[in-house]
This record gives sequence, C-alpha cells and structure tokens, in this order.
Amino acid sequence: MRYVFCADMHGVGVLFQKLEEFSLRNGIGAAIMGGDICPHAHLGLEEAVCYQKDFIEGFFKSFLEKLRKANIIALGMMGNDDFRVNMKSLERLESLGLVRLLHQKAHILENISIAGYSFVPQMPFLLKDWEKLDDEASKPLTSPERDILSIPREKGTIKWDLENLSGLSNPKKTIYVFHSPPFNTKLDMTYRGFHVGSRSIRSFIEKEQPPLALHGHIHESPEVSGSWRDKLGRALCINPGCKKEEGKLCVVVFDTMDLKKVSHYIL
Repeated sequence: MRYVFCADMHGVGVLFQKLEEFSLRNGIGAAIMGGDICPHAHLGLEEAVCYQKDFIEGFFKSFLEKLRKANIIALGMMGNDDFRVNMKSLERLESLGLVRLLHQKAHILENISIAGYSFVPQMPFLLKDWEKLDDEASKPLTSPERDILSIPREKGTIKWDLENLSGLSNPKKTIYVFHSPPFNTKLDMTYRGFHVGSRSIRSFIEKEQPPLALHGHIHESPEVSGSWRDKLGRALCINPGCKKEEGKLCVVVFDTMDLKKVSHYIL
C-alpha cells in the first residue's frame, strides 16, 4: 500500500481537494494528516472555537467521506493551531469510521504501526492547547495570564509523554507522526535561521530509531535548510513543508515495504 503524508493544511479547501485528487490518481491507500487541520480563526475565543468546530463537522467530514468512498484510509491529528476542545467532533468522525486519530495512539496497518503526538514545545504564540514544556529544564515563553486555552492545561512535559508513547508499539516497527520536528535538524529552521523543534522528540528518535518519523509545524524549514529530509542515526525524518499561501500542497509518498524510496511533491 502507498501512503501520502502532509501537514499544516490549516483549513484551506484547495489543499484538501489536491490531496484527494492526488490520492485517487496515484493509488494511495492511506492519507496521513500531521496536524493543523483547521482554518485560522481571527475571532474571539468562543467564535473561533465554533468556527473550527463547524469546519470539522462540515467540510472536513465531507472530505473524509470522499476518501472512504475511494477506499482510502484517513489518519490524522490536531496541531498547535487547532482548538483541543473540538477533539470531541473528531472523535465522532472516528466513531463513524471516517478517520483514525493518531495522538497518543498506535494503529496497525499492513506490516507496521503508525503512532502520533500533537504537542509542540513552547512557542511565542498565545494559543496553548497543544503546547507543553519540552522537558523539566524548559521555560515558558509567554505570560500565563495571557495564554489562551479552550480546555484546562494538561500537566507533564513532552519528554514524559514520549516515554508512554514508546510503550504503545514496537518503536523499531512504528512510523511516528509528530507535529513538531526534532530540534537542530534541517526540519525545524525558521526564516530567521533559528532551530525551534523539540529536543525531547529528537532524543526519542535518537534512542528508539524508528524507521520513519513524519513532521510538520515549521512551514518554511525545507525552503530555508534546502532539504525536506534528515537522518538521526538510521531514522529517516521528514518535514514536507507548507506553501498554503501559494495554494500549493506539499506531500511525501512512501511504501512501507521500502522506506528508502520516499518521494516529495509540491502540488
């Protein structure tokens, strides 16, 4: 089975349309969406939450129904720009068999497991639903009184969560989908040249050596670093990038029978 991966579509309709059309044309068996599914909502908190909820229950549901009709398995999770309170809407879609949710879960497809993790390290943005301290030594980058959350803040660190994630499946036989890229790689560079990925995710990959790790979050990194792929030991790590402002979809395609052959497309 052929897999396609993308992230950071941010509710842009043409990108979902391109993902559907590309999957149909290229015999894709499973489409993996690595976070930031919903549109940006520059509104008050209540209105913004409702705006994303309507997107999930309307446009996104219809998109998933088209994939199911084409016998394409959909896997997905939220990212740091998605309001976590709307997970209930995604879970209803999962109960209808339209999507398999990845955050802190592992699913077996063919000969391999696929597991995911949505949290990113602290950022200078105010929405904190999917942000956590990277480890015990990390410090907040914003003032708590200004932080925006749609549900109570979850305790713990990314490092602590990843210890639990490794127990869901055999890491050596698992493809991991992390919204955040690993720190200090070709996948986490901003336009200003800063590395803003997760140190804990990097340590996890270096220790567990999964065959493939898929990332998003830092849209510009492949353009800045000149590469959409990097390696940590034997583990291949990928961030396809995001060009949503140009109406272009960035994806990678792979087959679990030969993960050395990963192709990158900008559609």
